[in-house]
Amino acid sequence: MNDTEFANWMKRMDAPRSGPSLPDADAIWWRAQLRRRVATEERATRPVRIAEQLACAVFLLAAVVLAAVR
Repeated sequence: MNDTEFANWMKRMDAPRSGPSLPDADAIWWRAQLRRRVATEERATRPVRIAEQLACAVFLLAAVVLAAVR
């Protein structure tokens, strides 16, 4: 192996490492905190969303029944 072949080989070995850099640790922490807050909010509001959907279904059923009666 001569110097040119060795240099080409080294370039090929370095190519996969030239991908995107890792994000900043602060950005990773911020995203994790945001995801935690969103998950907590979704967990807290789930009963309200279920009650709203149930109420909509009951009112829709009542409207259909009233429309059929008249």
